[in-house]
Amino acid sequence: MQVIHFTPGSLDPNDSRHSGGAASLPLASGTEGFELSRLYVAPHGQILVAAQRHCQLLLVVNGCASARCPHSLLLETSAGMGLLLGNGEGCQLSTKSGVVVLAVGAPQIQADPCGLSSPDRVAG
Repeated sequence: MQVIHFTPGSLDPNDSRHSGGAASLPLASGTEGFELSRLYVAPHGQILVAAQRHCQLLLVVNGCASARCPHSLLLETSAGMGLLLGNGEGCQLSTKSGVVVLAVGAPQIQADPCGLSSPDRVAG
């Protein structure tokens, strides 16, 4: 067993991938292009989630962020929410309070209907 940390306090301040209050750090990888990373953005910071050749699932695990997506769509996310970006899609994450995001990349990711959000579901 290996223990993996992905909280803001676990950042290595000497890591060259951490700069300007934002970091994208790999956590694990697997076969067929599977990758798991942690994105951390400090309060009042931002980070670009670049478009990839594969799908990306962004899961907000702590804090909240605004996600500016293609076509100027702005989504407000908070802990317990996620975004599924298709092949070639990226976004810009910005936060006032700080945010920790788990980013899962794989050649193909499909959302299950029970996890999809809708206005009626969010409103309760």
